[in-house]
Amino acid sequence: MGLTPLDGLVMGTRCGTIDPGVLLYLQQHEKMSVEAVQHLLYRKSGLLGVSRISADMRTLLASSGTAAREAINLFTFRVAQQVAMMASTLQGLDCVVFTGGIGEHSHEIRSEICARLAWLGARIDPLANDEARERINSHDSAVDIFVVPTNEELIIARHCAAVLQAGQ
Repeated sequence: MGLTPLDGLVMGTRCGTIDPGVLLYLQQHEKMSVEAVQHLLYRKSGLLGVSRISADMRTLLASSGTAAREAINLFTFRVAQQVAMMASTLQGLDCVVFTGGIGEHSHEIRSEICARLAWLGARIDPLANDEARERINSHDSAVDIFVVPTNEELIIARHCAAVLQAGQ
């Protein structure tokens, strides 16, 4: 993320990185107010805006609709794009870690992202991926690929406890 949570990956209702010219277009040609553009970018964009169905990846994966498939394709493209940019910066890629809601629970999304990263040597073991094993890369993968469960609430609670303890 950048200054706000709008930058970066496309999300459930947020657009992710966007050409600044779009904002000018919406205000100048569509006559949208600043508040309307803000509402659009934060609440009506992302997976919801592209699919016009849902911000929930599970719903999109269950849908046979073209717009749902477009939202999924956009998401997997943008994740792979971000990984490729990081790999370029780091001059290589040692591993990919999938975590959080989608990364932890969607074998379809993991598979599609890794297919887009095959040129970097990322190869998935389909059975390990379907079973969400901790390590899901195939034996011939140049990149280690992991699925790591997360507990965001626990991490937040630990940080809050540390801050409260430091304040005493």
